[in-house]
Amino acid sequence: MATVEMQQSVDRKYDQIFFSIQSVLKKFGLTQNELKVYNHLIKNGPKRANEIGKDLDIYRTETYRLLNSLQTKGMINTIFDKPTKFVGIDYAKALDLLINSQIDNLNELRLMRDSISK
Repeated sequence: MATVEMQQSVDRKYDQIFFSIQSVLKKFGLTQNELKVYNHLIKNGPKRANEIGKDLDIYRTETYRLLNSLQTKGMINTIFDKPTKFVGIDYAKALDLLINSQIDNLNELRLMRDSISK
């Protein structure tokens, strides 16, 4: 019984954290389905693509497209095993990636502005 209560507590914690950063992640370019896949991997640990699609009721081709997009953004990692599994990076690391990406974008804009104003 205690194990079930602990799991429910962990689930609530992840849901609260995810809810609080979901709108921020959307502002940084993640789609609703990317957010669903990412959160699912954070909550459930490593999963195969077909498990993710089945759990979230997303078509297989769309699941692979979402996983590829999340990998490109650095939000998930691949476990090269048989079969291949995917795992989400923790929320803090994901936010750090997005922050650093935005800093890089701002620096690029500053350079462009400086070159125009000279």
